[in-house]
Amino acid sequence: MAKDFKHNPVVIRPDTTIGNISAEADDDFLFECFVDHPALEAARSSKTSKMFVSARTGSGKTALLRKIEQQFAVTTSVVDLPGLSMDYVANSDIIRFLKSLEIDLDLFFQALWKHVLCLEYIRLRYNVKNAERSNEIFGWLKDFFRSDERRASALKYLAQWQGRFFITMDENIKELTSKLESKITGELGAEIEKFSARAGYTRTLSAEKKSELVARAKKIVNSAQLADLNRVLELLSNVDSTDKYASTYYILIDRLDEKWVDEAVRFDLIRALIECLRTFNKVSNLKVVVAIREDVLERVVQETRDIGFQREKYDDYFLRVIWTEDQLRELVRKRFNLLYRRKYTSDNVTFYDIFRNKVGQKDPMDYILERTLYRPRDVISFINECFERAQGDKEVTAKIIKDAESEYSRIRMQALIQEWQSAFPSLSIAFRLLSNRRGRFKSTEIAAKDFLDDFVLEVDQAPSWDNDPIKESVVRYMSEDSNDNMLGVARILISELYRIGAVGLKTSSGERYIYSYQDVPVISPDAIDLETKIHIHPMLHRALNVQDQAR
Repeated sequence: MAKDFKHNPVVIRPDTTIGNISAEADDDFLFECFVDHPALEAARSSKTSKMFVSARTGSGKTALLRKIEQQFAVTTSVVDLPGLSMDYVANSDIIRFLKSLEIDLDLFFQALWKHVLCLEYIRLRYNVKNAERSNEIFGWLKDFFRSDERRASALKYLAQWQGRFFITMDENIKELTSKLESKITGELGAEIEKFSARAGYTRTLSAEKKSELVARAKKIVNSAQLADLNRVLELLSNVDSTDKYASTYYILIDRLDEKWVDEAVRFDLIRALIECLRTFNKVSNLKVVVAIREDVLERVVQETRDIGFQREKYDDYFLRVIWTEDQLRELVRKRFNLLYRRKYTSDNVTFYDIFRNKVGQKDPMDYILERTLYRPRDVISFINECFERAQGDKEVTAKIIKDAESEYSRIRMQALIQEWQSAFPSLSIAFRLLSNRRGRFKSTEIAAKDFLDDFVLEVDQAPSWDNDPIKESVVRYMSEDSNDNMLGVARILISELYRIGAVGLKTSSGERYIYSYQDVPVISPDAIDLETKIHIHPMLHRALNVQDQAR
């Protein structure tokens, strides 16, 4: 029951919010109101293989990493991706030359990540801050393995850096790239000069000449350095196994979705990071935790299909963050309590003290949660939007919730399009064609020729990229206007709308509607037929002017 604050009434002020939707800017609420999500323990435990925190934007990936950093500040290193020298790699004439020859740089990129992370662990683990300490640690490692010939190659590798374990990660990246540049220049210097001087030079090469250059370059870009680094990891693992009381050390990587490096190599670098990190599990006292958005992972898969990158091989290393209704209610409870604790009363102020009335026949919290993808960001955004419209009032009425929903729905639809723009650039067109219809319908309506012809024409004319699966299906349909190709476009489109959370699906009459954020994250296009039932998510109803609002 709502409380009656007679002596100190709760008034909704212009600055009233339950926090920022971005974890980076949410210090006022994030740590004090942190919900003890099971994903936190899985992410921070060195006993689990989970090292990639995979989730939708706004699901709490960054919050998890920030909580680990807060709890283990002394033994944690946060990688500043924008501060790294990865653009030095992307802008290198040598790297661009090798890419123009279509040489797979995955081994070099893996070695790059593995090298900087190994040295960062040594710096963190042994508190290396200067050259003197660096030499001391190398000398200690050398003495430790003096009689172990199996570690000789690992010590030889570390000897190259023995006085410089303290240097920054960006300096490491520049040095490693410079070494590769020197080797390639020594082997192919004349060809690189021609490449730098003449645009499109490698496209003019004969097949025979190109094959010769590729063979010579591959002798340098090989797995030898990776093998040495694997031995370094084994060495570090062997040292740690002798100290059962050692702390766990964390290296945290976030912001992979930002513009931290040129797009030409960004997804290659992310793939290489995923590939190389599996071997770090052998170092028992080290936990590398990487936050990666699901749309970024999807783009990595799309970009690297030609070289056989398979997401299923890495399932054991990925931690999917899913929120329950009870966890989201707990998040709201904690934030409301903190918001009002010192302003009005020592009593707990709850959600229902402010949101006192039902919306139609629905509990206000149920109404709000139904219009989210069960992400903290959605809940916080909707409630803040309600506060924005209730300034000066003592409660948030049902009318205010309805008014706030219009803007909230518009913002969430644009955010959804922006979130998946990189992987599925055609989705914004699909949203326009879904507007002004019923909330529930069968897939036959999307597979109908009048719908698909409009969609196909817009997608065909819109800028896209070669690996967009929706565009690929449209190209097939444009080349042959057959029923099979028409159904193929509809299936792909429905599958992707489901994946991003825009729709729920019922694939058979005896089942309930399922949603990607609660149930299976992906449904194969082959599982969709003309009888599949589609439900436009209530979060999008107002933005798309959906005719029926009932769930």
